[in-house]
Amino acid sequence: MRKSQNFVPFLSVLWAMSLLALGSWWLYLILKFSKEGLPSSTIEQKRIYNMITWEGGTFLVLLILLSATLISYFLKDQKKTKALQAFFAGLTHELKTPLASMRLQAEVLKDVIDKESPDTDRVRKLSGRMIEDVMNLETQMDKILQLSRLERGGTLNITNVSLSALLSKLIEQFGEGIEISTDLPKDSYVIQADEFALELIFKNLFENTRIHSKKKKVNITLSGDEKVIVRYDDEGAEFAGDFNKLSKLFYKHNSARGSGIGLYLVSQMMTLMNGKLRTFLGANKGLLFELHFKKGDAHAH
Repeated sequence: MRKSQNFVPFLSVLWAMSLLALGSWWLYLILKFSKEGLPSSTIEQKRIYNMITWEGGTFLVLLILLSATLISYFLKDQKKTKALQAFFAGLTHELKTPLASMRLQAEVLKDVIDKESPDTDRVRKLSGRMIEDVMNLETQMDKILQLSRLERGGTLNITNVSLSALLSKLIEQFGEGIEISTDLPKDSYVIQADEFALELIFKNLFENTRIHSKKKKVNITLSGDEKVIVRYDDEGAEFAGDFNKLSKLFYKHNSARGSGIGLYLVSQMMTLMNGKLRTFLGANKGLLFELHFKKGDAHAH
């Protein structure tokens, strides 16, 4: 996206220069032949005619190509603008929903606490929902900040990270409302990664499970020889979108929920960490995710 934006000014200048060159050339020819007239020799006339035809044709083809390219970039920019409008409309809904929920729960919580004998179970339930809503807000804000950072050409801080230890912590912190089973080995895998990026990646995957998986169950497996592979299977709903557009910015496939930037961020951050996001269709036609990491130095860690 940034590359196309960088090419537009260059192409615009090239298009304007080509127009100026073509106009100057034809003006020169008009002035020259208006003063001198065409040569009487048929051979000279034919040579001049061929020169004008080839040079004029070359300029014309160049102008057509440049015009088509500029129109293409303009249409892409229009499409991007519409996608941004849809993104901000969806984002507004994504932010307002937990805020409204938090306000309602806070009011109910206040009423429950004000009673002479507060219902502790209900207080615990309401406070748990509020914590979940706050976490959802945090995730949305983190995604927006990281998207802005990446689109400005930001980089990640790649270090040696103990994947098993970090994954255990992330599951405990952000796995609320999901039944997660893992086979984390005793000998921790060490990978080259950015800890904040890893946190955002798994928060996105957990959020994806909450939205799209009916069972709310996740199976996370780790394997590795030359590289470390994390397989994430939540038996999600049958995928009904365009598989080739997955991980594209603002693509939300068959769901009206979400911001459309989660998988895009995961893919981009994995690339910046010298890794890869791979997506498959499972037995029930739901999505399976594999995160491929570059192995780190266990001794350095």
